Amino acid sequence: MNADRKLRLILNKIYRRESLLRSDLRNLYFTCMNFSGLDLRETNFEGARLTRGILDSSDLSNANLANADLTNASLRQANLSGTIFHNAIVNGANFTGVKGLSAEVKKYLKSKGARGLERE
Repeated sequence: MNADRKLRLILNKIYRRESLLRSDLRNLYFTCMNFSGLDLRETNFEGARLTRGILDSSDLSNANLANADLTNASLRQANLSGTIFHNAIVNGANFTGVKGLSAEVKKYLKSKGARGLERE
């Protein structure tokens, strides 16, 4: 399957609010895209650009967000159990009410400029 067709299929799934379980979305640009409420479990977003994206209430458990750009993205109420954030850019990203983050990961994200991770 060529890259253009694959991207069209992914975008159609997003617009139809379908699951992206275990999808390979590495190095793609999704600036301002609305992923709210989607099943993104085990999805590989490594190196993807998700700036100003909306991932509110999404299930990102065991997803890979390493090297992803989440600048000013909204992840409110998302499930982030087991999510990888190694070298992710999270400046201004909103993590209010997220589930599944360890104290260590919260500290790391706050040190990189994430918002909404005040001590409970």
